[in-house]
Parts: sequence; C-alpha cells; structure tokens
Amino acid sequence: MYASFVIVNYNRKNELLVTIAKTKELIKSYAEQYEIVIVDNGSTDGSAEAVEVNFPDVVLIANKVNIGAPAWNFGFAKAKGDYFIIIDDDSHVESGLEEALKYMEARPNIGVLALNVLTGPYTSEGWKMEENKNIVGFIGCGAILRRKTYEKIGGYADWIFLYVNEWELGLRCVNAGYEVQYFAGCKVIHRTSSLHRTTKRFETLVAKHQLAIIYKYFPKERWKYIGRVVLNNLKGVIKEFEFKRAWYIILGAGDFLKMRSALSHTPVSPSAQKLYIKAFPQARDSAFEFILKNFRKSS
Repeated sequence: MYASFVIVNYNRKNELLVTIAKTKELIKSYAEQYEIVIVDNGSTDGSAEAVEVNFPDVVLIANKVNIGAPAWNFGFAKAKGDYFIIIDDDSHVESGLEEALKYMEARPNIGVLALNVLTGPYTSEGWKMEENKNIVGFIGCGAILRRKTYEKIGGYADWIFLYVNEWELGLRCVNAGYEVQYFAGCKVIHRTSSLHRTTKRFETLVAKHQLAIIYKYFPKERWKYIGRVVLNNLKGVIKEFEFKRAWYIILGAGDFLKMRSALSHTPVSPSAQKLYIKAFPQARDSAFEFILKNFRKSS
C-alpha cells in the first residue's frame, strides 16, 4: 500500500465525518493505493459508532481513554502504507497529495514533509515556511511521515500529551540523519473546530513542553536556552498587555519544573541542537535584543 491517512479524533464526530468524506473524495480515483486509519481517543459523542456505520471500510481503532497526541502511534503501528499522512479530525488535504508523495519518493533523506496549511490558527505562511530549507517543527494538522523514519525513531513522544509534539519528533528526526522539509504544492485546509480548545490549556502545555524538549535533548547550555524561551514568551504576551496569558506561561514553566526529574537526558548531536535553535525563534533570539539594538543605535 502506498500511503495511509492517520487521523486522531476526540469528541468531534461531525468534523471527523466531514474529514473522512473529503479524504475519500480526494483519493477516489486511486483508492486502492490508500487507506484511512482513525484512532478514536475515548470519545463519548458516538464518534466511533458513526464511523462504523457511515464508513465501514475505514480502519478504526477505539481507545478507551483520551491519551492525547501519542494516540497517533496506534495508527502508525496499524497502518500499512509506506507513508503516513497526518491530519487532524478537523483538517483535510485539498490538493497536491500525489506531488508531495512523489517529492518524498525522490528524496529518501526527507523523514517528515510539512504540507502547506492554508487556514487555521497556524498557517505555513504565518510560520514563514520556505521550500528547500531544513526545518525542525511542522504544523501537525498537515504533514507526511515516512514509514522508514518512524521505524527508526518512533512516533510522537508518549510524555507529551498535546502541543509541541511536532517539534520533539522533528528534532529526533534530524538527529537520526533525516531532514524535515516543507512542500508548498500540497494544500491543507484546517477548519479549526472550537471544541476542546482553551487558551489556558494551550498556553500552559506549550510552555511546559517547549522547556522540557530543551531540557531533555540539548547537549549543552540547557538552562541558558530554557531561560531565553521563558523570557521571550513572556515578553511577547506582556507587550500586548495579555497578562492572563503571561500567568499561564508561568504556570507551564512551573509544570515543567515539576516534571523534569522524570525526564531522562538523551542529548542530540550538537548539529541537531544548532538547527533547532536556528528554527525556533524563542530559543534563537535574545530576550534582551531590543535593549541591545537601542544601545547599538546610541553608541
């Protein structure tokens, strides 16, 4: 089998059914080359039952509880394709899939291919993604993971419930000798359901996991970059007078400090750390750069 769509759902039955229908429409001319794997993450809204009734040919894995992003790993393990097309329950590939897969086939060094996410809270344009450039992070509602890469490095980290898990996977991908790249020709629509999205959960988990990745994987100067990320995150929200978000970031940093003793230090190569810093603005940019700029201007 050529490729497997792997989708994780949690209590978004209607969005999930739309996603499956749009995906089946996309691949209808060569459906035998694809499969759709759904991991239902302990939904209580009848999602799994609706999939069984409306799309009996879809591969369905029904988890009893919601385990977050690591649920994708159940889908990866079950999938038969050489490539895993990662989308959300509220996103779908609009066009350019064949071209993206051919791009990966011609470049076996690419482990993860970030697709062109056109809509939603995070877009490829907003992230200023460029083709033919090595990156680390990708937008999780639209990407392709090579099976051979997954077999070598595994899937999403089981210690990251949600958010920033793509950066963690990308870092391990780069450290294993693969590349993460962007392909503009494959377009993804993120319809962005408002269900189960809260600012507090988002801000705290993002802050927590950003710091945990650095702590676990950086071979040197971990606390320097941890401090830089915290300060840059706070600077960004305080500048907009969003003090509640600043408090959530502080809470996330506190959660990281509580969990760090459980994280074993598995340092990546210095080159992988260097690429991560270059790709991740909060780690790359000095929190006091605005002061330094003013100082340079006055001197």
